[in-house]
Amino acid sequence: MKIRELAQLIEGMVEGNDNIDINGLSGIEKAKSGDLTFAIDEDRLAGAERSDASCILTNRTIRKSSKALIRVTNPKLSFLIIYNTFNAPKDRESFIHPLATVSDSARIGKNVWIGPNVSIEEGAEIGDHVIIESNSSIKKNCEIGSFCRIYPNVTLYENTRLQKNVILHSGVVVGSDGFGYVKDKGKIYKFPQLGRVIIEDDVEIGANTTIDRGSLNDTVIGAGTKIDNLCQIAHNVRIGKNVLIAALCGISGSTVLGDNVVMGGQAGIVDNVTIGDNVTIGAGSAVIGSIEKGAVVWGVPARPIAQTKRQMAVLSLLTKNFRKGGHLGKG
Repeated sequence: MKIRELAQLIEGMVEGNDNIDINGLSGIEKAKSGDLTFAIDEDRLAGAERSDASCILTNRTIRKSSKALIRVTNPKLSFLIIYNTFNAPKDRESFIHPLATVSDSARIGKNVWIGPNVSIEEGAEIGDHVIIESNSSIKKNCEIGSFCRIYPNVTLYENTRLQKNVILHSGVVVGSDGFGYVKDKGKIYKFPQLGRVIIEDDVEIGANTTIDRGSLNDTVIGAGTKIDNLCQIAHNVRIGKNVLIAALCGISGSTVLGDNVVMGGQAGIVDNVTIGDNVTIGAGSAVIGSIEKGAVVWGVPARPIAQTKRQMAVLSLLTKNFRKGGHLGKG
């Protein structure tokens, strides 16, 4: 595409030669002739100018350059839009590998690609343009919406429902039994796990993450949510829309997360609490109670971030003074 065509796509303003062909996108270090790269500050702009890149995507306030520029309000977002345009998925022809096992009662849509050793059991419904890669298991009565991408070694337990454009990375397990037990007279009895998992449109789940089915109600992951690798979502959890959950997080049973919540890596939330809309939970936090909307919390246990910082400062000061008094030193 010509630079001017890319600028129209992202509502950008061109400085320099707008007739250059752009054939790819690249970071500054690897950029070659015909590539578009992006720079969001003076140092990166200088690096991009030294590269072989043919065009630089940047903000509206940075200085002029000897190379062609496309100025936009949000360079990273514009770079993403161009990347998606250059890498738009192409339809695959319908294909079922000879080593796949597909039940006669399963309903398979158009342009579905099914890899080797995939198992699709009775009553499953697969929408159009779905890709299911090797060794994945789709159990009874699952529903997979159109344009979903399932990477190798994924397991969907029975009655799991994926809506449109869901991405499940390798090793994801959706719909396994929740950790529900009843103790009585020295014995532990398994409580029935009768619910489903429902994953709404445009959700992406990272590698080796597990999502348990509900015990009586459904576990629900809201549209647009992105969950990183190695996370655990317990039974009956309800996650809102556009939530971001970083790696190694755990959410205990029957907890509710509102829309636009952000969880930093290794954060954990106890069961039966409610996290309001637009809450941010810092990395490594332990959430032991409900949180009102809009709050930013951090720590063990998680508290408003300003309070946690004050407590850490006071503790540091007390420890320093304690040592000066000789109580923690020698003698």
